[in-house]
Amino acid sequence: MIAHARALIAEHGIEGLSVNEVVRLAGGSKATLAKYFGDRSGLIAAAIAEEAREAMVALHLQRDGLASGSLAESLRVLLTGVLRFYLQPGSLALYRAVVAMGAQDRSVAAALYDHGHREIVEAVAVVLRAYAKADGEKDELLRDLAEQMVHAIRAGLHEQALLGLIILPLPEQAIAGRIENTLALVLPGVEAALHA
Repeated sequence: MIAHARALIAEHGIEGLSVNEVVRLAGGSKATLAKYFGDRSGLIAAAIAEEAREAMVALHLQRDGLASGSLAESLRVLLTGVLRFYLQPGSLALYRAVVAMGAQDRSVAAALYDHGHREIVEAVAVVLRAYAKADGEKDELLRDLAEQMVHAIRAGLHEQALLGLIILPLPEQAIAGRIENTLALVLPGVEAALHA
């Protein structure tokens, strides 16, 4: 059902997602959908979460084996992948649909934020934890730093992409330049926070 929901969202947007069509394509029933997802919003949340998980797997961000290189190199690889994810057609379609719905269905907006954006922020925080002095009290700080880095790499570009003001896909040098500029801006503060 999740795969069919994702395909329909990509084609018609969230507002055009028909639960009946998902059930028909999946060969299931509304009872099955209700059992596993609760309702339409739960199905949308699962579709968003799957989109974010696939992006993280594509970046090889399993929680084991991190911190094999320098902090700068790990963040460079990670943030490049994150920026590419935010500029993918599927990701942009989800964001456009949620923005278009406005406050009509806050559960859908919460699903996008909780299961999309927060998953990505947590993946960045995991990398930061691998480089931090062992101190569980820094978890909130690391999540905040991760959140700020994710917003910094997206600033302007994501909005322009959402509005159709830039031609996608961006050239690799444009993505690399955004990542380098962001690291130049934030890395000294991040390193200081990790070793404080």
